[in-house]
Amino acid sequence: MLRGKKGFDRLIFACKNVLNQPKTWLFCNNEESTPSPDPLQQFFPTTFTSSPGISRDITVLQPNLDVDPEVLASSDREGLEYFATDCYEWVSLIRLGSPRVEQNDSIDPYLSRYSVPGDANSKAKVCKLSWQGFISAQWLRSLLLDILVTCPSGAWFSLNATSFSRSVPGNSNDLTILRPSAAAGKYLMWETKSSE
Repeated sequence: MLRGKKGFDRLIFACKNVLNQPKTWLFCNNEESTPSPDPLQQFFPTTFTSSPGISRDITVLQPNLDVDPEVLASSDREGLEYFATDCYEWVSLIRLGSPRVEQNDSIDPYLSRYSVPGDANSKAKVCKLSWQGFISAQWLRSLLLDILVTCPSGAWFSLNATSFSRSVPGNSNDLTILRPSAAAGKYLMWETKSSE
């Protein structure tokens, strides 16, 4: 960059006022192998490998995850929004490990008014896999393809990805995909964006 070019003054300002203290940088290696010699070793990096957290046989009350055909046939937008909101809330409570979706939950209704949506809730066992860390979009796409290949067409699954928070904890972007059990080839997707 040359003096007088667009952005040069910004670069000078950043070097004088922002990059004058040690900073922490995050790097994500998308490759399966690290180059030898590793160019980051001279900076004494702290490495972290994300390992899955596995929760098996979580017994939950499961609502009907299939969109009512009448809602789709009549193009009932409000009905679809209610259904989608209920499903998203239920999947999110499982993701958070909330006891509100468990079969034997006996919370005082004064403390929590949540109940699993629908009248005929069935008991189901859920397996939750979770990773936490700096994960690339390519890895997440590969995981989704592996899930699609591995899960039987009669089983439902949900995949959720949440970005790092930009300011206030919990204020982050989120993407959730749900494939209902009896709807091979049909998916629900929620994309929530943080207020900036």
